[in-house]
Amino acid sequence: MKKYYNMTTFLTIGIYSILTTFYFPYLNQEIGLSLVEVGQVVSIGALFTIIAQPLLSNRFSNSKNKNKFILTYLAIVFIAIVGLMFINKDLAIVFAPFYGLLLSPMVGVFEIYIEELSIKNGYEFSDIRKWGSIGFGFIVFLSGIIINKFGYKTLHIIALAIILVIMAIIFFNFKETLDRKEQKKNAKVLDLFRNKNLILLILVVFLGMGSYMGLDFAYSSYLVDIVGDFDKANNIYSYSISFRVVIEFFSFLIIAKYLSKANSKRCLIIALSIACIRLLLFSSGNLLLIVFGDQLHGILYGLYLTFIFKYLREILDESLIATSFAILSVLSTGGSNFIYPSIYSFMQQKFGYGGMYISGAILVFISIIILVIFLPKANRQNNMIKA
Repeated sequence: MKKYYNMTTFLTIGIYSILTTFYFPYLNQEIGLSLVEVGQVVSIGALFTIIAQPLLSNRFSNSKNKNKFILTYLAIVFIAIVGLMFINKDLAIVFAPFYGLLLSPMVGVFEIYIEELSIKNGYEFSDIRKWGSIGFGFIVFLSGIIINKFGYKTLHIIALAIILVIMAIIFFNFKETLDRKEQKKNAKVLDLFRNKNLILLILVVFLGMGSYMGLDFAYSSYLVDIVGDFDKANNIYSYSISFRVVIEFFSFLIIAKYLSKANSKRCLIIALSIACIRLLLFSSGNLLLIVFGDQLHGILYGLYLTFIFKYLREILDESLIATSFAILSVLSTGGSNFIYPSIYSFMQQKFGYGGMYISGAILVFISIIILVIFLPKANRQNNMIKA
């Protein structure tokens, strides 16, 4: 069964790369939206993602036949991708809620599904999830070539074919049905906001990783602005994204092997510092520095994802961790894409791309100061994995 889990993870995260990494350039280059209009469309989609992600995850958790749920969801994703192929400048804003409700939450739902299957069959989830990083990088690389040779419509048709392959693998090979189990009650939201450390960490994540991730929408159009050629910019974009995903893959391996006992707060500070450096490199306007800076994402993202969870375990009670992590995840992805693109689009119009990236670096730097000064060091040893 493990080979099928690896295969579906590879393909699903790969599909997600088409739906996310190439969503911004698709709107900008193929549909013809300006950077401001792209920011508006992305913000609307992100708002609906904030709503949809917890609802879909909760619905999945409560479903009796989870294989059937995933197959139904993938069928809806298939229809949504067909819709994505036929939008125009007028319909892009209309389609944005459907993108946020159906396409953007795809990986979050799938990861819950594959994790439960892994646990049931005695596999290590991280051992399977790493194939998602490889799939992401591999399909991003191929997608750049496909766009240049055949265009976005061909890329989306290939995505539809892969969706059908994933559904076939699940239907014919995932024989086990995950039974619904009684869930333990999570901490109430009100309890979370009574914790000063969590409120400060929310602020750090929103200003730090939120402002950092909120700049993703501008990367492809920035390359076009520098290079002056869509095809060349797309090639650079796909190569850059692919290579940084490879770095991310090895970053996770190295962290697991050599940094398992590292100070989590210090590693978060390092991750945010690298994020700040990356944005400053982007602000230079030098193509080599920009591409080099993009590779730093693979290092910082591995550090951030590994140690944000560890740090939560060190500063919060066990009952608060799951819900807290969900809130932080939303702030660094859907929440950031809802708020920051419009702000950064305004900054780009007023001060250019360099000023936009410098403003992002300033926000990340402020988050580092808050983390260093106001958040505590680890005060209890509850972050060890128990058998």
